[in-house]
Amino acid sequence: MSGVTVGVNAQIDELSQINSDPAAGGITREVFTPEYMAANDYVSNLMQDAGLAVHLDAFGNLFGRLEGSDPTAAAIMTGSHIDTTLNAGRFDGVLGVLGAIEAVRQLSSEGPTLRAIEVVVFAGEEPRFGSGCIGSRVLTGQLSRQDLDTMKDSAGISIAEAMRGVGLSPDQIAEARLDGSRVKAFVELHIEQGSVLERLGVPIGVVTHIAAPHDMVVTIRGAAAHAGATPMNARRDALAGAVEAAVELERLGRESPSGTTVATVGAISASPGAINVIPGEAELKVDIRDRDLSARDAVADAFVAELESITRRRGLELEISTIARDTPVACSSLIVDAARAACNELAVEYVEITSGAYHDAMLMSAEVPVGMIFVPSAGGISHSPLEYSASEDIDRGVRVLAGTLRVLADTA
Repeated sequence: MSGVTVGVNAQIDELSQINSDPAAGGITREVFTPEYMAANDYVSNLMQDAGLAVHLDAFGNLFGRLEGSDPTAAAIMTGSHIDTTLNAGRFDGVLGVLGAIEAVRQLSSEGPTLRAIEVVVFAGEEPRFGSGCIGSRVLTGQLSRQDLDTMKDSAGISIAEAMRGVGLSPDQIAEARLDGSRVKAFVELHIEQGSVLERLGVPIGVVTHIAAPHDMVVTIRGAAAHAGATPMNARRDALAGAVEAAVELERLGRESPSGTTVATVGAISASPGAINVIPGEAELKVDIRDRDLSARDAVADAFVAELESITRRRGLELEISTIARDTPVACSSLIVDAARAACNELAVEYVEITSGAYHDAMLMSAEVPVGMIFVPSAGGISHSPLEYSASEDIDRGVRVLAGTLRVLADTA
């Protein structure tokens, strides 16, 4: 299997060269940009070379299908994404796409499976337009035509505008809706993006649950005034209220009844932004997530109550907008058992693990049984130029994915 390591790692390196901002040191390849479409073309060629029939749907999700011996049987789907955050690493999502193509290539060389296997490249897993996983949301009917006009990136470009810019028609997205009855299971190979596997010294994680986020934008408004001429007891400092709220969020996350909630203020801004002016407005971008839905919602509700208390006491105004409120997922026992069987067959040590990051698999669970396989991330680093997974871990992950797909695709 040494060819797996050489091939996939070389392809990861080649794909990393398709980059909107190479001078930054990492990789920037946002969905619906020219660089993203070039990367899609690269992957499409790999699919064709592997003997897959290639199809681009109305939203820009890319599929490569290897037919099975029973054309009436529901297919097994695998894949991930190739878009990135700004100045990111080269492995996130990409491993699950290139590794899937290689796994299917290996299976094809061993003879046909009962079920077809379909590799998918989801368009837009990263949140260029505020919410992530837009390709899988379209597939599962969780994104409307109206959403394509209202969801915009930091430059004010809507999804619909971005689609038109690369030759896609937003008016046709209904054609991309997935028929869940034609898919038996979806399994996603991915880097862990955390340090659990590395700390345990275990090479494979079989994912049993995927935590889901409750994301919100909190805007606090007070009154901008001269920092030198306004007494402390006469201020309506929006940033001070925001900072107090951030500390309260950290406390609530630590005290969550599940013990597994994580709560983060990922970005904070204040205006007008002058050293001698009291901030009249502050904005917090908040992420609260857990595999335990009731615990996550309890933390979110308590945070909103704290915000209301803080702003009332400080004489501030409050506005809260929900970005995402997704449901945590328990992975299918069908896929978990298949991944265990593949690890045992290959004599690969594994541990059952929860995914703290959300993935397209989480959205796909609305239509089909899902599961995930993790390989270690060095230092737990992801969304960074320092993101790294060793070639032997990639090799092992591809072999485990191939074994898992074989079990699933040959099960009646």
